[in-house]
Amino acid sequence: MQSKLDLNLARILYEIIDSGSVSAAAESLKMNISAISTGLNKLRSYHNNVLFFRQGNGMQPTALALELYKFYRPALNLLDEADKLKNSTLQVATSPKLRIATIPLLDLFLADKFLDEPSFCDGSNWDIISIPRDPDMRVEHLRRKQIDIDIGVGLPKDKSLLSYLLFDCGWVMVCKKDHPRIKQRITLEQYKQESLLGLISAGEKFGKELPIFQYEDGSLLIKRFRSSSMVTVLLQVSTRELVTVVPTVFAPWACKRFNLRTVEYDFFINDFVAMYAYIHHSEKNNLMLKKIIKFFSDLK
Repeated sequence: MQSKLDLNLARILYEIIDSGSVSAAAESLKMNISAISTGLNKLRSYHNNVLFFRQGNGMQPTALALELYKFYRPALNLLDEADKLKNSTLQVATSPKLRIATIPLLDLFLADKFLDEPSFCDGSNWDIISIPRDPDMRVEHLRRKQIDIDIGVGLPKDKSLLSYLLFDCGWVMVCKKDHPRIKQRITLEQYKQESLLGLISAGEKFGKELPIFQYEDGSLLIKRFRSSSMVTVLLQVSTRELVTVVPTVFAPWACKRFNLRTVEYDFFINDFVAMYAYIHHSEKNNLMLKKIIKFFSDLK
């Protein structure tokens, strides 16, 4: 008679599927790679199936491995919950930690939301982390569950991640409230004469030519002064005779937060910004993450 399966081996299987590689599973389970490999070989022998094929730097599960995952994952989740019970007494658990990676403007926006409305987080502790410029690193952080949600420009498709388009919008021009030259409306010719402060997009690669805005009349205008932090841009515009643009969905909040005002213009800026949220597929039912995604989506 075949011996019963060690539940620790089941945990190895679902962790490899969740993280996508043996090394990532070892890091998540705080085990060395050789122990993970030994456990995987035992699983293969027990189920008489290869379970995973090596693909690039990761592991591709077989159909049987995916079927086993459906049973192992909820069963082990229940065991983890039961482990919190000691001597039939529910222990007081520490508040969950919410880990968010995003761009500078959105980190301030979220921090304001969390601190102004503590109930929004449902008692969760939170870390808001600066998003890496490297898209592969962003994907890896999500795959390894080092980050719960990534909010920023689009990422390459990855089977372990779920993506949500939060908004796709244009820009609104802003300046400080007492700007001496700019009134309610600005012309293109006046705009060309002003000092412009722009944003280096998170998706822009180093060494790329300075971006230009295309106007409907065919004129081109290069933003000479730029920063990678929208917060820096807005702080400078709020105290100097500068002008910039912000995403439409954040204009009301930005004007209030930085004491700015919007400026109408009689020309068209052919430029748009799209922001996405990414989470690990195993977190698709996480209520806190769903609340954050809905919060941003409702800004449209």
